[in-house]
Amino acid sequence: METAIRSSDVTFRRTSDHSLINELSNAAVDSLDRLGYAHINEQLSVEVFEAIAERLGPIAMRTDLTITPGRSSIVYKPDAIAFHQDNPGMKIIGWHCVQQDDLDGSARLIDTADIADHFTPEQLEIMCGIAVRCPDSDPSRHNPDKGLIAYFLWPMLTKSTDRYHVYYVPWLVLDSYTPEQREVIRKFDEYILAKEAINIRLNEGETLFINNNRMLHGRDAIHAGSKRFLKRVWIKRD
Repeated sequence: METAIRSSDVTFRRTSDHSLINELSNAAVDSLDRLGYAHINEQLSVEVFEAIAERLGPIAMRTDLTITPGRSSIVYKPDAIAFHQDNPGMKIIGWHCVQQDDLDGSARLIDTADIADHFTPEQLEIMCGIAVRCPDSDPSRHNPDKGLIAYFLWPMLTKSTDRYHVYYVPWLVLDSYTPEQREVIRKFDEYILAKEAINIRLNEGETLFINNNRMLHGRDAIHAGSKRFLKRVWIKRD
């Protein structure tokens, strides 16, 4: 019996859960580096999903994502979620599908690996000076359901050794930018709109990992009674 990781040319023969975890985690690392995401279309258990995630880095947070009336965060609502990134201190985001929406529920991805080809050096420098709010991941400080609100600021763009890291959440931008900064944000929004989104609809048991510093993610609206249920992990930087 063979198992494959989508968007990779590598195919594996599994002999045990241990070897399967090794092979899929190695393939996921390769696909994340090349493509910014890794879609594992093997039907895995939650335990194997978490074991693969742990090979990619330390898990900082686990979240069950379902439509939950009364919750404040948009991830618990059926509304469309605009392209964005999660906490920038998390290098990788992983989702495991327990149950998919009856109609769609696809993850939509935008790759920003080519950002330096679409902006001038001056615009990239301005972007590095744009601060975007990020919710504190500590629920004792930030928990809107309990009236606790706490944000820190993070640069929209950070230069690493070989590429730029992006952090963008359109609903968390500030009100105090300069005209030059606002113009660059406008151009960045145009850059996102001009790109063709990658749509990945996870079937039950499938897994998706993304490079959170490179890929923006979102989804279209789903119906209020959707039974869509995903297990999400945040994986910290090395």
